[in-house]
Amino acid sequence: DSGLTVNGLIYIQVEGCQLYSDVSMMGSAPPDQATLGSQRRSSEIQVIPCDAVFADTDEDGVDDRSATYLLYDMREEERETSRLAVGFTVVVIVILLGFSLVFSQDAEVLASELVIPIGQLMEDMRRTSQLELDTVTPDDELLESNVYEVRRLQIAYQGLNGAVGSFVKFMPLEVVRHFLRIGTEATLEVNQRNVSIFFSDIVGFAGICDSSPPIEVLNMLSEYFERMVTLIVEEKGTMLEFIGDAILAIWNAPNNVKNHAVHAINSALRMNEELVKLRDKWEKENRPRIRIRVGIHSADVFVGNLGSRMRMKYGVLGDGVNLASRLEELNKRYNTEIVISEDVMAQVGVPEAFYMRPLDNVVVKGRKKPTAVYEVLDWRATASEKVKSISSQADQAWKSYMSRDFAQALVCLENITKLKELDHDPVGEVLAARCRNLLVRPPGDDWDGSEVLNQKTFGAEG
Repeated sequence: DSGLTVNGLIYIQVEGCQLYSDVSMMGSAPPDQATLGSQRRSSEIQVIPCDAVFADTDEDGVDDRSATYLLYDMREEERETSRLAVGFTVVVIVILLGFSLVFSQDAEVLASELVIPIGQLMEDMRRTSQLELDTVTPDDELLESNVYEVRRLQIAYQGLNGAVGSFVKFMPLEVVRHFLRIGTEATLEVNQRNVSIFFSDIVGFAGICDSSPPIEVLNMLSEYFERMVTLIVEEKGTMLEFIGDAILAIWNAPNNVKNHAVHAINSALRMNEELVKLRDKWEKENRPRIRIRVGIHSADVFVGNLGSRMRMKYGVLGDGVNLASRLEELNKRYNTEIVISEDVMAQVGVPEAFYMRPLDNVVVKGRKKPTAVYEVLDWRATASEKVKSISSQADQAWKSYMSRDFAQALVCLENITKLKELDHDPVGEVLAARCRNLLVRPPGDDWDGSEVLNQKTFGAEG
């Protein structure tokens, strides 16, 4: 009934077609052949055309066929193949399970020696490339790998990071970050920009150097610079350079800083607060008590890369820079600590943020036009009632002076002296002396309240 003979071979005559599992392809095969084809899958029976010829010995026409085919039973071979496939699959699964067990035991070691250290190294390299050096993994938190190649990479990176850290200390960090962000190489170029310029120096520094051993001066100066520069950076300023004991910084370049004059004044006030703490500390260490003078001016100046192609520095050029230096020097004349120009006073946010005291209207050496100058007293948000009253009386004194009411100006200046509970007010001495002189010798019609200064420096260091 299966149509198979011994040894898996069968001779069958098929009219013009081969046996397929798909009955529809049997063509004109008789029904019994179609049935046989539907019972056998192609993977079980292989159909091979052959030249066998059956003789029609009885001449009844039944055995006379034009073509014959050899059908080979593939089932036993398929069973053997299936058994081998199952066995191979089992072996593979067992091997994979073995590898997974071994890997699971060493996975933690592999991660600690390879994956985690490399990941940490990649993140630190990204931070260094952006000059985010203060966020790089500290040495005591570094995951040192025992893999030779990885450890060599870590050591090489530490050397590179140290070199970059040393390099950026010699230039304004924000300037370098600026060029990294815009993705261009630094070139000799300056642009005009409105900035706030900050000059400061230490009162009596020459005397401190004469009376103290050099190593003590160096240590004190290093601590002083560290604290002051930190405040400048916190207030979004760009530290440009140290000029002896002096500090030159700017705001609003290379990065835009909203209300840059406010940030510059904030820095000056915060510096004086920090110096109060430092003076207490230095006094206990038998070190000199340091005070500083600050001049701040806002102006359109040229800002950019100066120097040569081999050696550049980021700096500022213009008359506004010179005026900021002159304002710092004017502190000696008026016995003040922070002097700003009328251009700073006109900047957005400044009048609303601070109490000021009008000092004078001067034509500094090297300029032709007068500049109104002010002393910065305190923040409006935290000022005492005394500071508020001093600012108010100073405003009235200046208005009276400019309107030629010199007697009333002297009254207001005397009120300030009483508020300070002093015998005399050093800050107002210059204006008071001028008012007394003008009472005796009234000014002419062309008087504008200004005074021409024919010297760059005033008084002795003290």
